[in-house]
Amino acid sequence: MLEKAAHWLTGWIEMEIQGDGARFLNAAAKMGVEFWGFQRENGQLLVRGRPREYRALRDLARRCRAHPRLRKRGGLPFFTARLQKQKGLILGALVGVGVYVYLSGFCWGVTVTGDQRLTQAQVLQAARENGVYLGCSLYGLDAKAAGMAIRNDLEEAAWLSVNEDGCFLEVAVNEADPAPQVVNDREWSNMVASRAGTILSIQAEWGRPEVSPGDTVQGGQLLIAGLYPVESAHPYGPEQEDPPRTLGAARGSVRALTYREFTVEVPQEVSQLVPVGSAVRERSLLLFGVRIPLGLYQEQAGNTRTWHHSTAWSPLGRELPLAWEESVVQPLQEVVFQREEDELRQAALLALRRAQREELPQGSRVVEEELTYRMENGMCVLQAKCRCEEEIGVVKKISFE
Repeated sequence: MLEKAAHWLTGWIEMEIQGDGARFLNAAAKMGVEFWGFQRENGQLLVRGRPREYRALRDLARRCRAHPRLRKRGGLPFFTARLQKQKGLILGALVGVGVYVYLSGFCWGVTVTGDQRLTQAQVLQAARENGVYLGCSLYGLDAKAAGMAIRNDLEEAAWLSVNEDGCFLEVAVNEADPAPQVVNDREWSNMVASRAGTILSIQAEWGRPEVSPGDTVQGGQLLIAGLYPVESAHPYGPEQEDPPRTLGAARGSVRALTYREFTVEVPQEVSQLVPVGSAVRERSLLLFGVRIPLGLYQEQAGNTRTWHHSTAWSPLGRELPLAWEESVVQPLQEVVFQREEDELRQAALLALRRAQREELPQGSRVVEEELTYRMENGMCVLQAKCRCEEEIGVVKKISFE
């Protein structure tokens, strides 16, 4: 093995000897010339020797009536000689190595793991604001400090870390469980009606109900008392002038049938952006998040709608920061038109449903409604008179003066 390595470092040639090969080899041996790799191929003798001794053997070969013919050559001297003739290849290899080393210092991709309630867009946005993004430098990146900074920006995250995997970064998130709602049961309070209505059901978790199903109550009326006298253990005993009282935090559920009115307005004349002309396709190359246009494109004036479609290069199933992007830009024109009566009523009804969802408490429903449409000053006015089933009990703190 060492002998082969030495021959490769000094270089070697392979000769085919014709004529009196035995005499030639004996004479060369007396001169101190070393040969190796003796073999026969098609009746011809093949030997290997050093390149620097080949020219010195020409005179000896003529005297010995032998004819050595060069067949092969190899080793480090011949390899470097070929490289010197191909300077562009050497320069390209050096430039390639330099580019690889330089790009290895940048992030080639960011992935998010462990997210459930948090979206990837939220995590990536917080990571970008703290220096973790596609194309960021890895030389000055402190992964531990970046993870703590991102964690501080995301209140939903209980634990977060930034892990390096070669030229890729992983943001691992462990989300915190939502904190339970804290109810102050030590604060003395009553439950009163938030608005007028007819009681449908009442359930007192703590406190004494002051109304019954079927009763009509007004806004602010007491529904569940947190302060009330304790009944005597001897119902037939004498009535006490100042009976003992119980004081606590009234809690419960009171559902009632209430009356509400809603009014919404929808304009008959609306404007809409419609496509006009032909769409323009723009192609570009995305390299480390930088968009490189593959052509001369003019920015479209006015209103436009743009669609982007990118295809990342994914060798071995791993996306690299090199992608082909195609954008379609569609010019738009604003058109004003009048809505028909049916379309106008549908738009007004949708606006009414949005207003009801915003105003009614959660868990409420509309039991009955009366709708009235009318036109005023180019507006469709929808008025709704509704009977609603909703929760009307609200906590009111008891204060002593």
